[in-house]
Amino acid sequence: MRLEHTVSAGEDGLTLQQLLRGPMGLSGREIRSAKQRGAVSVDAAPFFSNQPVREGMCVRVELADYASASSASPSRPLEVLYEDEALLAVFKPAPLQCHPSPSAPGGSDTLEARVCAVLGRPAHPVHRLDAETTGIVLFAKLPFVQAHLQRQMQVGSFEKVYRAWVYGTPEPQSGEIDAPIARLTPDSFTRVVRADGQRAVTRYAVLQNLSIGQETVSLVSFHPLTGRTHQLRVHASHIGCPLLGDTRYASQESARLSRALSLAHHQLSAVSLSFVHPVTRARVFLSHSAVFDFNP
Repeated sequence: MRLEHTVSAGEDGLTLQQLLRGPMGLSGREIRSAKQRGAVSVDAAPFFSNQPVREGMCVRVELADYASASSASPSRPLEVLYEDEALLAVFKPAPLQCHPSPSAPGGSDTLEARVCAVLGRPAHPVHRLDAETTGIVLFAKLPFVQAHLQRQMQVGSFEKVYRAWVYGTPEPQSGEIDAPIARLTPDSFTRVVRADGQRAVTRYAVLQNLSIGQETVSLVSFHPLTGRTHQLRVHASHIGCPLLGDTRYASQESARLSRALSLAHHQLSAVSLSFVHPVTRARVFLSHSAVFDFNP
C-alpha cells in the first residue's frame, strides 16, 4: 500500500525527514526501514532526507507488509464491519480469544487466526478484548497502520464505548470513575483499585434499570479514557456494581444472581470505535449493537 502526501504551503521548506516524521506520521524506525528499501520518493524520484520539500511536491512512501504468517488456520465464520486497504474491523463473539496467548497457543482458533485465514495474509489487532467480551475489534493490515493507531490510543484520540449489564445501579447514575489500578500481586492477572496503581479513568451512564425479583440490574454505557487491563470490570466492581456473569470481580450477591441467570460469561460488549484513519486522516466511526447472553 502507498502513502501519498502533497506538500502544503505551510510545509514548504521542511526537510523530507521532518515531513515524514510530522505531517505524514511515520516513526524514525519506519522512515529508516522505508529508506533502506528505497520506498520513499518525491515527485517519483529519489530524495535525500535532509533536502527541503516545496509546496506542491508529491511524497510517496510504499508501506511495508507484515512478515508472512507461518501457517493459516482453516477459515471460520467472520462478521466484517469495515474494510479497506489498511484496516479491517470485525465482530468478536465470546468466548473467543483475540490473539495467541499462553491459554491459546499458536495454531489455536483465535480471532486473529480467523482474520488471517480470510485475508490470506497477516494482520494484527490494534487493541484487544477479553475472551468473554463481545464486540468490535480493529485489525491493521500494515505495521505503519498499527503503530499510528496505537499512538492515537496514547494521546486519547482513539475512542471506545462499551455497554454492560451490571448488578445493582450505580450512584450517581452518570459520572466519572477515577481510580488507579494495580496487579493484586506482582505475578497476578487479577487487578485491584489501589493508590500505587496506574491512573485509570472511566466515564459511565446508566441507560436502563431492571428488577429481577428482589434484585436490580442496570444496563450501563462505559467510556474508558485510559486502557488498563480489566479496567471496566475493576471499576464496575469498585463502585459496587460488578458485571453480571463476571466471576473474577464478582460480589457474593452478583455471583449468586449470575448463577441463577445461568450466565456463562461476563456481560460486556464493545459497541463503538472512533479514530483518525492513518492514511486518509478522516475520522472513522464504527458501531455494532451490544451482544449479551442476558437478554431480558
